[in-house]
Amino acid sequence: MDDRDPSDSASGDSAFRHRAHVEPRLRLTVLLVDDIADTREMYQRFFLWQGARVITAADGVAALQAVVYESPDVIVLDLAMPRMNGWEVLDILRKDPRSRAVPVLVLSGQGHRDSALNAGADAYCDKPCRPDILFDQVLRLMREPRKV
Repeated sequence: MDDRDPSDSASGDSAFRHRAHVEPRLRLTVLLVDDIADTREMYQRFFLWQGARVITAADGVAALQAVVYESPDVIVLDLAMPRMNGWEVLDILRKDPRSRAVPVLVLSGQGHRDSALNAGADAYCDKPCRPDILFDQVLRLMREPRKV
C-alpha cells in the first residue's frame, strides 16, 4: 500500500512517504515560525498530513502573539527573522511563566546548536531538514516533559 499523499509531487521523495506514529485523535498543536514562506508551507503541509494542528508565524512578533492566543504544544523556531529574531523570542519564551514549559525546537541553517541549547531551546535541527525528521523530533519533545 502506498502511503503517499496523492497531492504530493511524483518525485518520490522519501519525506512524503514517511508516516509518523500519529494517531488521528492526537491533539498536537505546532507553531512553525520562519520568515521564509516556502519553508513554512513545506513543513505545515507535512505536519497537517501527519494529523497535527499547525499555526504559522513569519516573524518573532507574530510568534509571541500566537503563543498567547493559540497555546501551542511545541514551537519550531527559526533564528534569523525580521522585526524580532528567534534569539529574542526564545529569551522571552523562557522568561514568561505562561510559555516557560512549552518545548522549543530551533530550526536554523546557521550552525548555532550549542548556543541555542544554552539559550533554552530543547532541541535543534540544522536547515535544510527533511520534514519527516523534523516531525519525529517534535514528537520526541512531546514524549519528554520539559524540565522547567
